[in-house]
Amino acid sequence: MAKPDAPEGGIRRLLAQVKSGALTAERAVGRYDPARLNEMLRPAIKASAAASLPKWTGGICGAPGAAAGRAYFSSAALLEAKKRARREGADDRCVLVLPSLFAGDIPALEAAEGALTLQGGYASHASVAARQYGKVSLVAPELGIAGTGAALGDLRFCEGDFITLDARAGGSAVYLGAAELAAPETARSSGLPEFIALARGFIKNFQIRANADTPEEAELALSLGADGIGLCRTEHMFFKEDRINSFRALILAVSGAERGAALKELSLMQREDFYRIFKAMAGKPVVIRLLDAPLHEFMPRGDGEIRGYLDYCAQRSGTPCSRDAVMERMETLRESNPMLGRRGCRIAVGYPEIYAMQVRAVFEAARRLREENIAVLPEILVPFVMNGAEFRLIAYGKRTEGAAYAGIVEEEKAFRDETGGEPPPYAIGAMIELPAAALGAGDIARHAQFFSFGANDLTQTALGLSRDDAAAFLGAYSRYDLLGGNPFNTLDNRVKELIALAAERGRLTRPDLVCGLCGEQAADPAAIRFCLDAGLDYVSCPPYAVPGAILAAAQSRLAALG
Repeated sequence: MAKPDAPEGGIRRLLAQVKSGALTAERAVGRYDPARLNEMLRPAIKASAAASLPKWTGGICGAPGAAAGRAYFSSAALLEAKKRARREGADDRCVLVLPSLFAGDIPALEAAEGALTLQGGYASHASVAARQYGKVSLVAPELGIAGTGAALGDLRFCEGDFITLDARAGGSAVYLGAAELAAPETARSSGLPEFIALARGFIKNFQIRANADTPEEAELALSLGADGIGLCRTEHMFFKEDRINSFRALILAVSGAERGAALKELSLMQREDFYRIFKAMAGKPVVIRLLDAPLHEFMPRGDGEIRGYLDYCAQRSGTPCSRDAVMERMETLRESNPMLGRRGCRIAVGYPEIYAMQVRAVFEAARRLREENIAVLPEILVPFVMNGAEFRLIAYGKRTEGAAYAGIVEEEKAFRDETGGEPPPYAIGAMIELPAAALGAGDIARHAQFFSFGANDLTQTALGLSRDDAAAFLGAYSRYDLLGGNPFNTLDNRVKELIALAAERGRLTRPDLVCGLCGEQAADPAAIRFCLDAGLDYVSCPPYAVPGAILAAAQSRLAALG
């Protein structure tokens, strides 16, 4: 079949051929490239629209699509420019241009059309966040930023200049000027829902879930065909400008009273978010991952953010806050290697009240929905688990001489004793993202009801590669064939072996153990084929990748049938 001019045109043609009997459903599903479904959900540059614009070619596609807007070199500048443009009725499209992206930059990313960064790669924070929020992301290691100016080769632009990002796996580019964009075609009768329904008919006993951190993302994922939520990253709920300082107050608190006050604020936010996410899913499984934040990502950076945090603290306490005291506290929390430091369940071992707050918020939201006769299926995920003893502590608690730790089960029982009612249906699982956890999966499965394999961190820890820094040298590795491609795009064979081994050992202990893969590789057709062969139960990917993952799973099933 000739390649169609547009993805939606090809789908309509295939559906018409199936309806007329000219093509079987199997052949129609097998003929379409899953990657092309993403094109339908992303803007693109109109043909010849950028032919006359100065152009720089290169970079790494972090999140595909095209975006045009005025360049701004700080989150504060972009947000202010956005507000000003809206007040004046001007073009308010903006592109965020930064060395790298941090938690505090998420509000600006949400307001922007896309992001151009110097550091990172496909699996870096900027790219992951952009895919999650449906934004365009392009990483250009050659990018030079000096004050309010930037250069990419011979291409130079200043803050406020229009630029256009064209991020594609087959070759990306940056243009000076605003190219005309073609909107995604899915709003018209593209045939995508019917085609995905056709593909679903060939998937048995395997789910395509979505990563979703907000009620809006949950609704989007559901509209694109998700079977549930396979990863809700609770720390991502606090990126917004009106929330991040509450989270900072939590991690920078010195006393239990200060931490308690911050937890109370966060609890109200979490409970409402969980309620709306559970309600959107209406009985579909929702995996709530407890706090798993390398804390350095949330520290205030630069004078503007530090001043904003000090103002927030003063408003909460009614008295001025000492900048020196805050800076000293930040220094005590600084880590040489935070990605392997105080994160995940390691935070909860030292500060059990954090997970207790999150668990209670889950059950408060679930109870409220049950009272409204809406089904809820929460699955509570413990991140960065190292061994069975660690998981058992978090899930079931422990009492020793002079100390007691209330685990998730005990917290649920205490909540039920206070409020009455029947125990809610819920599961507790372990996130397998360390080789030690994969090797010790049999022991962890004694206490865990499900495993979620975190592909990003498992790749980092198995291969000793930083997803934020590896882009600087992976090009040379590819040149000399030292790696079979980017392991943050496609699962490395050693990582596959760890996943298969962990699933096998876990099921020897617990035959009904549910296993899923989440992470940036989860939407890759090769990774989906591996998951099916390894007997996993689901994959979880960004919402916009769900249709392609459904199609890839169907094609894998059809290939297995011959």
